Amino acid sequence: MMMNPRQQLMINEIASRMSQSLRGIHGGADTKHTQAWADYGYKNTLEFDDYYEMSERFGIAAAALTLPPELCWRTYPKFRQGSIEDAERRGEDTPWESDIHSIFKKKKLWRKIKLADEYQRVGSYGAFVVQVRGSEEQAKWDKPLPMIRADQIVKFTPLYQDQLEPTAWEKDEQSERYGQPIMYTFDESQIQVNGGEQDGRTNAITVHYTRVIIFAEGADDDSIYGRPALKRIFNDLVTLEKIIGAGGEGFWKSASMKTVYTNTAKDAPLPSPTEIDDMDEAITDFMEGMDKHLMTGGLDPKVLSAAMSDPKNPFTIALNSVAAGVGIASKLLIGGQEGKLASEQDGVFTLGNMQSRRAGWCSQMMESIADWMMDHGVVKRAEYEVEWDDLLAPSDSDKFKLGETLTKVIVELIKNAGESPIDISEVAKIMGYKPLNEELDVDEKDGDEEDGDIEE
Repeated sequence: MMMNPRQQLMINEIASRMSQSLRGIHGGADTKHTQAWADYGYKNTLEFDDYYEMSERFGIAAAALTLPPELCWRTYPKFRQGSIEDAERRGEDTPWESDIHSIFKKKKLWRKIKLADEYQRVGSYGAFVVQVRGSEEQAKWDKPLPMIRADQIVKFTPLYQDQLEPTAWEKDEQSERYGQPIMYTFDESQIQVNGGEQDGRTNAITVHYTRVIIFAEGADDDSIYGRPALKRIFNDLVTLEKIIGAGGEGFWKSASMKTVYTNTAKDAPLPSPTEIDDMDEAITDFMEGMDKHLMTGGLDPKVLSAAMSDPKNPFTIALNSVAAGVGIASKLLIGGQEGKLASEQDGVFTLGNMQSRRAGWCSQMMESIADWMMDHGVVKRAEYEVEWDDLLAPSDSDKFKLGETLTKVIVELIKNAGESPIDISEVAKIMGYKPLNEELDVDEKDGDEEDGDIEE
């Protein structure tokens, strides 16, 4: 039955609504095209496996995931008892500082905390599970962890979200831990390693929350669920995959010649199955063998080839969006540099963002570990701060170049004016070293006070 245009439009509208309802796909902020995300190939709901597979199989996703931890943990921080200013006045570590730094070194926590930072970025959280030796109460995984000594800690194991699942929650409304997990299931076999093969460990263990340190960047207070690092940029990563994949497929199709044969004979009958087989065999011999001639018998052969468009512009747009989402310059994200000035600007932008991440999130990770140690008697309770060096501080080579330039300026000033308006202490300060006159001033002040006491 033929339908009029109005009927056809109605059927099309119904079909569109049914498709949208069944697939449960929305179009993001696009209210006109309600199935835009489906058309773009974007998922409506993302899970841990989506982030993990993307980071394992796509280089740009892996860089977006791992570069911030690589830059932030390039050098390690220090715990300072009291305050950083107190530590500067002391000039040497307190026993408490020495104890906690020693634990970090012996238990290889500096390397493991970087891994934990990477792991927590994949999903909504990551964790340390702490293995302890001792009495049954101390060593039993599913028992609350009592007070322990540092030498009773076997190891800190960094885990992905998929390896540690909450199984019981605090329901007492009077408890300060209300709504938080009290039990987890620790499953080592959840994550596939070595190209998709599991490492053979299949045991699942029930673990009490006191033996777990949760890391969840972007989480609200008292929540273990943060924001996966790839969530905001996932759609852009899919776009980049399409561009790269389409480019590879386009080159393949261009290299693999396809031929179409058009029947140009008038009123020619359709070939029989036998004739089709013979024609296919002849074409195969021509394409793969040494034959130089092909009899077409009224057929006009035409070569099909894929026309490659330049992917640079759409690739750059999607890459810049990914870079903006992780706070890393796009040139650094893909490991490329175009010009010294651009490289320096990109470096300052990226390292500035990473310095802020250090002061915020990375310090929070350090505090979570230190607080756990104090809660369980591993180290004594103390007030402390976390001190980081400056990622933007000039390197030794930069200092040398700066000193060389300043020296030339000073020599020229002395030559022309007879004296230099800049003394050596100011030069040291500019170069990032401790000014010499500060130490001299202290000595002179102490000397004056002593002289005064003698005169009295």
